[in-house]
Amino acid sequence: MLRLQGTLPFLRLEWRFLLFGLLLAFWSGPGQTYVISVIGGHIRNDFGLSNGEFGGIYTVATLCCAALLWKAGPLVDRLPLKSFVLKIGLLMVAAMVAFGFVQGPISLFFGIIGIRFLGQGMMTHVALTAMARRYEVERGRAIAIAALGFPLGEALFPPLIVLALGFVDWRMIWPGMAILAAITLLPGASFLIRHTSHQDGSGAAELQAADDDAKHWTRAEMLSDSKFYLLLPTAMAQAAIITGLFFHQVYFISLKGWDFETWSLSFVIFAIASLVGGMMSGFLVDMFRARRLVSFVLIPMSLGILIFAFLEAQIFAGVVMFFLGVGAGSTNPVLSSLWPELYGTRHLGAIRSVATVVMVFGSALGPVFMGFALDAGASLESIVLVSVLITLLAAIMAKIALSSRVR
Repeated sequence: MLRLQGTLPFLRLEWRFLLFGLLLAFWSGPGQTYVISVIGGHIRNDFGLSNGEFGGIYTVATLCCAALLWKAGPLVDRLPLKSFVLKIGLLMVAAMVAFGFVQGPISLFFGIIGIRFLGQGMMTHVALTAMARRYEVERGRAIAIAALGFPLGEALFPPLIVLALGFVDWRMIWPGMAILAAITLLPGASFLIRHTSHQDGSGAAELQAADDDAKHWTRAEMLSDSKFYLLLPTAMAQAAIITGLFFHQVYFISLKGWDFETWSLSFVIFAIASLVGGMMSGFLVDMFRARRLVSFVLIPMSLGILIFAFLEAQIFAGVVMFFLGVGAGSTNPVLSSLWPELYGTRHLGAIRSVATVVMVFGSALGPVFMGFALDAGASLESIVLVSVLITLLAAIMAKIALSSRVR
């Protein structure tokens, strides 16, 4: 694996491949909950759906994406990265165009599958797998830099969509995003990945030749390891809670009596905090290794949702988004570095696809459970307290998993 010393030389030598990962992370945005939730109220009103019904459609569609990821994720181990990414990009453009023509719950269901599988699923999976495989000494920093695409999308997409909704119907926004992806993602990815080495799935064996003494687990071997199952709640918890919160954010904001347009602007704070959290955790991973940090990654999110639930003044919206952003930014470098630390890189695409499926599964559960809880009359405070309890249990299980006594 590449072993570059020093961050500045690393950036000068590897800027092209790092920007490639950032671009993919950014264009995962249209398939992420923070985009879909902004238009969620319009979709529910147009199709006459309750919170629980919309959450149910979203959940079942997302679970279908998880099943697709289980099959498609290992392809990044076997196929040339450039051609694979361009195919995924073309499909993503087509999925966004199609989403602009949904006419009812059934077509909405299939539209969500398309944008979620290709955006949240494959774009994220390929970007982070490519970074984790290519680097070892700088793995945390590389993942953190590529993951800057996530807060960049979080900062730009929601306020721009809210602005656009003042002029056009929500359906028109999706073909517009498809055009932007066609003129930025496709040529950008093709340019940035040129003249790079070791980036293809077919190059994994070459990378492995320099590290023959390390054990490289297959997916089947990983699935027989008890540590993996103890780590699953940590991989799932943040996706479930943050996705549920953002999916129902319009409803939660109305409950608190906050102005939604002002709230949407606080995504800029979320993005900046995510950037800071990601870069800090990336450096910490390279200094201390991910296994020492994983038990702590859910703390910022827990603080953020507690403030959101129990402090009423909208002036605290920025504080909420700061802690949520730090938590979201810290998670990718830590968890994406943890899997190659524990299980090696030869089959990393297949292994990370399982972790991605777990994350997607968590993001599917959050909206539906919160939706039905809201329909049943649960308060925001009770939902948050249950969520914090889940994060505490996840941290304890992760600590047990990485103790020397667990095999």
